[in-house]
Amino acid sequence: MFRPNDIFTPNPSQQDIDTTLKEMTEHGDSLFPVAVHYTNHPVHQENMIHPHWHRELEILYVYRGLMEVKVEGLSYVVREGDILFIPANQLHEALNYQMNACAFFAIVFDASFIESRISDHIQQTYLDPLLHSMEQSTIHFTNNCSDILAIQQLIITIIDTFALKESRFELTIKAQLLLLIKHFSRYSTQVTPAKLVDSKKKLNTYRCKKIILYIEENYQSTITLEAISSHIGYSKEHFCRFFKKHFRMTFFTYLNQMRIKKAEYLLLHSDLKIIDIALEAGFDDPNYFTSLFKRETQMTPSNYRKKMREFTSM
Repeated sequence: MFRPNDIFTPNPSQQDIDTTLKEMTEHGDSLFPVAVHYTNHPVHQENMIHPHWHRELEILYVYRGLMEVKVEGLSYVVREGDILFIPANQLHEALNYQMNACAFFAIVFDASFIESRISDHIQQTYLDPLLHSMEQSTIHFTNNCSDILAIQQLIITIIDTFALKESRFELTIKAQLLLLIKHFSRYSTQVTPAKLVDSKKKLNTYRCKKIILYIEENYQSTITLEAISSHIGYSKEHFCRFFKKHFRMTFFTYLNQMRIKKAEYLLLHSDLKIIDIALEAGFDDPNYFTSLFKRETQMTPSNYRKKMREFTSM
């Protein structure tokens, strides 16, 4: 029997979202950082997408029905055929709207997949403002948009190409994404930026995300307080106070919890040995990893793998 998850990337669950609402799921891999998710929620489902954010960009396409999508506090009612472009690192969620069912696709990709290798005219003029500007807001394309049919066709081509995975499909997806960026860039300067919150609060939010992204990029290696404090531009003491205030735990507690989350994902989605998972998650001492894992989950890594796989196969 056909199941969408046999073709499209499995949807993340709440278990894949950490305490800062960052989604831990890998979207594709380092060689092809693209994922296409399909979701079909019934009329009674209240939560369509759990609140989360991620470093990748996202394109939402409503295939059937409608829902309410909130991005950084702004609300969009997205109807059948509508498209949302959600910039990187923005908190977003989706809710049931007036008791309607909704089926939608989410194309999630890393900016590096379509960027120029050097800072050329295309990168500076079209890609940087859209992909990296902190002021870039969500773009909502509706049936009133003059480009809607062309944009819809590009998205449908990406979805079909991802599903079929024929020879050289990666080239087709990259080409279609660049054509989408051509359309999106026409509207990026026309979008009124979201109402600015207090500048200090905004700066603190930016620093929190910068901290998380640094950890995400370096968690497999040794991370020292000196290194991450310098990255943020703080002294060690100032960094520790800032982290405790905004994350409500110490830096190393957060780092260990994040590594455990990574290990949980690998235990469920790979057949790696426990010792290899410990190393992949950033623990250089397998015994310490097992001890910490049991303290956090009340199960050993091997018991966790067995129990969770039995649960997901039910």
